[in-house]
Amino acid sequence: MRIRKFRAGDAATVSKIMQAAFKSFLGDKWDWIDEKHFAPKTIRAASHSKSAFGETIAYVAVEGRRILGYIRGSSSICGLGCLDMVGVEPNTFQKGVGKVLMKALESFWRQKKQRKAHTSVSAHNTRALIYYISNGFVPVGRQKDHFKPGVDEIILDRFL
Repeated sequence: MRIRKFRAGDAATVSKIMQAAFKSFLGDKWDWIDEKHFAPKTIRAASHSKSAFGETIAYVAVEGRRILGYIRGSSSICGLGCLDMVGVEPNTFQKGVGKVLMKALESFWRQKKQRKAHTSVSAHNTRALIYYISNGFVPVGRQKDHFKPGVDEIILDRFL
């Protein structure tokens, strides 16, 4: 398995991976907004940008030509990195794909001299919460009905 930067041609496969990952815990809360959020066009547009205020980058984990997972994050001029999203193919859970994706994003944050990183996770997504904690993130708060009614988010931070 190797990690490389996301390419525009990866968008359709990444979209399928992210939809499967998020549908697995959202269940009946999945809606048209999620469909649009994880559409190939949206993934492609959101996977890289650069401005005077920071940069967004995305990576994929690949084995041969097969994409196993995706991670996207950003840096900011104030030194606060953000992990926007991460997802892996369901049949690769517990195989280290998420760990190597996180290492790539950590390397980006260090290169950009970020002092801290933050993310959030749906409170009922236990598998993802354990993933974040095992990668050094600490829960620091909770946001009720944050992205959608009935789905609370746990805010996590990590000093780099």
